[in-house]
Amino acid sequence: MIFFYNQNMEFKEHLKKYLSDFEIEKLIASLNENEVKHALLLNEEKMTKEEFINLFPNVKPHPIVPNVFLYNIEEYPFGKMYYHDLGVYYLFEPCSSLVSHYLSPNRNDIVLDIAAAPGGKSIHASLLMNNEGILISNEIQTSRSHILSSNIERMGRRNTIVTNNDLDAFIPKYEGVFSKIILDAPCSGSGMFRKQESMKEDWTYNKVLSLSSLQKELILKAYTLLRPGGTLVYSTCSFSYEEDEEVIKHLLSNTDATLVPLPDLDCFYKSKDNIGIHLFPYLFDGEGHYLALIKKPGELSLNDNKFIQDRNKNIHSLINDQTGYIYENNGTFYQMPYSFDIKGLHIIRGGIKLGTLEKYGFNFDHALSHASKSFPLICEIDEDNLHKYLKGEQLSIGIKDGIYLLTYNNIGVGFAKATKGKLNNRYPKGLRR
Repeated sequence: MIFFYNQNMEFKEHLKKYLSDFEIEKLIASLNENEVKHALLLNEEKMTKEEFINLFPNVKPHPIVPNVFLYNIEEYPFGKMYYHDLGVYYLFEPCSSLVSHYLSPNRNDIVLDIAAAPGGKSIHASLLMNNEGILISNEIQTSRSHILSSNIERMGRRNTIVTNNDLDAFIPKYEGVFSKIILDAPCSGSGMFRKQESMKEDWTYNKVLSLSSLQKELILKAYTLLRPGGTLVYSTCSFSYEEDEEVIKHLLSNTDATLVPLPDLDCFYKSKDNIGIHLFPYLFDGEGHYLALIKKPGELSLNDNKFIQDRNKNIHSLINDQTGYIYENNGTFYQMPYSFDIKGLHIIRGGIKLGTLEKYGFNFDHALSHASKSFPLICEIDEDNLHKYLKGEQLSIGIKDGIYLLTYNNIGVGFAKATKGKLNNRYPKGLRR
C-alpha cells in the first residue's frame, strides 16, 4: 500500500509533531511491509509452558512478556486448532501484551478495563491475578460486549465481571474504588494499518483531533475512579502525538497525577517529552502501540471485602469447589472470588456462570466447564471423541450414568449426561464446529 502513504501527505505531515523526517520514513517503510506479526498468550492454568513448547517447538518467546509467544501463522494456524476452543491460549497482537504486563495487577487488586473488547488485555490481567481479586471488563458497544464475554468464558476466567456501560455509569458510585485501571482508548488506529485495510482508508487528521478530544475526557473520568496509590495504564494503537503524549499531558496538567517511568529499551521509542513509550514496527516485532503508566498520589489501601461469608454451601458442594462467593440472580447462580457490589451496572456476565437449579437437579452452565479445576464426575476423552463432541455429536462411552465434565489432556471441554453408555452432548450450538 505504498500508494496510500505517498498520496496521503496529511498522515506524513502530522507525524512531524514529534518525529524527524528520518524517523517518519523508517516508520512508513515498515508500514508498507506486508508481514503482520502474530502472537498468543498462553493460559498456564490449562497447559504448562513446557507442554506447549513441546507441542509447538518453533514458537518464539516474546522478548519482554512471560507466557506470550510469537509464531508463524502458516506453520501454526492456532485459531483453527482444538486448543483454541478449549481456552489454552488467546490470540494476541504482540504490542498489546505490554499493557497488562506493565500494569502488573495481582490478586489483591480491584481492576477496571474500560474499553475491553475483544478481551485480550482483560484476559491477560486476569491471568496475572491468578483468577483472584475482582476485574470489571467493560465495553460500551453491546455487540462487542458479547464477543468480550464469550472470550472471557472460553479462557476460563472466574474473577471477571463483563459489563456494557458508558463510563459515566461508574461515576460517582465507584469513585476512588479501583486500584488498577486499563484505558485502551478508542483511537484512529494507525497502528493497525498493516493488519486492517479499512483503517488506512478511514484515517483522517480530523478523526485524530476528534478522538483526541474524546480521549482527554475519558482519561479524566478514569482518573476519578482510581484509588489513591493506584495505577492507570493508558494505551492506543495510534502513532499520533495528539492521541498519545498530548492526552497524558492533559491529565497531568489538570490533576495531581504523576508519571511512572517505563524501561529504556532499544525496542522502545520515547519522544523528547519522555512521556510513555511508542512501539514502532521497525523497532519492535508488532504492529504499533503507545502506552503510558500513571500513578495517583497516596497510600494504596488493601481491599477488605473478600471476607464476607458465603451461604451457598449446597451449590459449593454441587460444583465440588469450596472457594469463592456464590450468589443468585433470577434463578441463575454465579460465582466471584468475593462479594462485590455491581448493582446499577448493565451486566453481561456477573462472574462465572454456574447454572440453574431445576426440578430434576442442577443444570450446569458450559462456562463452568472451562473454569472448573475439579468436578464430581470427570471423563477423559480421546481426540476422536473430542472432534465429535465439538461438532455436537453424541458419544458412546461405557461409563456409569450421571453428569460428567469431559476433559481432553486434562483440559475442561464441556458437560455431557451419560445414560446407558451414551453421552448426550451439552456443547452449546453456537460454538459447534
